[in-house]
Amino acid sequence: VLDPQPGETILDLAAAPGGKSTQIAALMKNEGRLSVVEAVKPRFFKLKANLDQQGVEIARMFLMDGRAVGRKCPQMFDRILLDAPCSSEARFSRLDPESWAHWSPRKVKEMARKQKGLIASAWTSLKQGGMLLYCTCSFSPEENELILDRLLRRVGDEAQLEEITLPIENTQPGLTRWRDKTLHPDLCKAVRILPDEMMDGFFLA
Repeated sequence: VLDPQPGETILDLAAAPGGKSTQIAALMKNEGRLSVVEAVKPRFFKLKANLDQQGVEIARMFLMDGRAVGRKCPQMFDRILLDAPCSSEARFSRLDPESWAHWSPRKVKEMARKQKGLIASAWTSLKQGGMLLYCTCSFSPEENELILDRLLRRVGDEAQLEEITLPIENTQPGLTRWRDKTLHPDLCKAVRILPDEMMDGFFLA
């Protein structure tokens, strides 16, 4: 969906452990500039080891809070991937109680606060006409549609959601209403991937 191209300047804003960063570099044919950011020190070194092992030559790695990137790098990137830290609801399995042991409504609120800062930073870092891909492995509207609704209403016509076409059938459109709140109508273009025997759940826009 991000569709990175050789020669572009691309940001992976919450990059560890590096699987998506290495795929981005491969699609770029190791040509261009890939900035990868991770705030947690042990995860940062895991990220660095994985990129080195996979032969990624175009990455510049930054151990820093992604919420500061927008201020330091305004309108710098052609494409940005923000696979945001989340409560991981979409990975729950009834066969594995540990998969939901860490979850709580408080955790959702905590993640939403962090996501608001990260997406604002990503937006500030994006070139005019660039693409920002926001995703989580959560189903909480507080971490998905409500985050995007806030951004869309803040920036107005500067941003528009694009249609996403995926070669799978286990999807639902994004929510345009949650509880008593009417959300931005274009949020129907977001995609909720439902978990099945082949994949975990996911959200992307």
